[in-house]
Amino acid sequence: MTQGDDTANTSMAPSDQPVAVVLGAGRKGGIGRAIVIRLLADGYRVVASDVGRALSSHPDYEVAPVNDLVDLEDHVSDSAKLRAFTCDITREEDVAELFTNVHDAFGRIDVAVNCAGLGIGLTPVVELTLKDWSVNIDVMATGAFLFAREAARQLLAQGCGGRIVTIASQAGKTGMPLLAAYSAAKFAVIGLTQSLAAELGPHGITVNAVCPGTIDTPLLDVKGGVVEAFSLVSGRTAQDYRARLAKQIPLRRFGTPDDVADAVAYLVSPQASFITGEALNVTGGQEVH
Repeated sequence: MTQGDDTANTSMAPSDQPVAVVLGAGRKGGIGRAIVIRLLADGYRVVASDVGRALSSHPDYEVAPVNDLVDLEDHVSDSAKLRAFTCDITREEDVAELFTNVHDAFGRIDVAVNCAGLGIGLTPVVELTLKDWSVNIDVMATGAFLFAREAARQLLAQGCGGRIVTIASQAGKTGMPLLAAYSAAKFAVIGLTQSLAAELGPHGITVNAVCPGTIDTPLLDVKGGVVEAFSLVSGRTAQDYRARLAKQIPLRRFGTPDDVADAVAYLVSPQASFITGEALNVTGGQEVH
């Protein structure tokens, strides 16, 4: 497969180590950041990216600040292993520039992981605004397409195979109340994954999605996020809602970013070389289809 399949080993020279780009990696305590740390531990050189600025359509939404990317670079403090760049996944030119930056920094790419996501418009459909609907589709559906398309172009040009992974959601398999826009975007991600897997398989490129369930990240508790939206609808406090939600999960706990990072690490490993077109649940049993 890709050179990265056989070279994820920290004993090798940096130029021989595989290269991964992880989008949506800025937020402290988030899934993307956990994936970056895991891939670094597995011997990858990594380019970490996030939007790094307020959304023009929703300036009050709590995006990961650019300082979080700077902090991540400082945490690793070795530019031979980690570089960080901002990227607005909804802008075609930004995505193209990100992959140019990856090539300029490390010379190639072996793995592309897209974790970009948000929690906006968690409301009944009859109250959902077009602006809130559109930002979900722009970031998580159109953005997934732009990122995966550019990753595929780079991997095909290299001719060595590769891995593409997109973070979808259990809401991309089962629609949920208050999550119409989010679910629609994540359903699109899974369809895109299946189509790309069929197209890119003959070239040794696997394409998979990971579907997290309830993962305990800062995104869960942002203003207007899942906990606030569902606790208000149910008439419960946020603390009570969280406790009741945990009891609905067969494993009786929320997931962690590391749980998702473990799944991604598996899908990009040699052990997953015959897995493609999948949407892997990481939900503690909350989603089983």
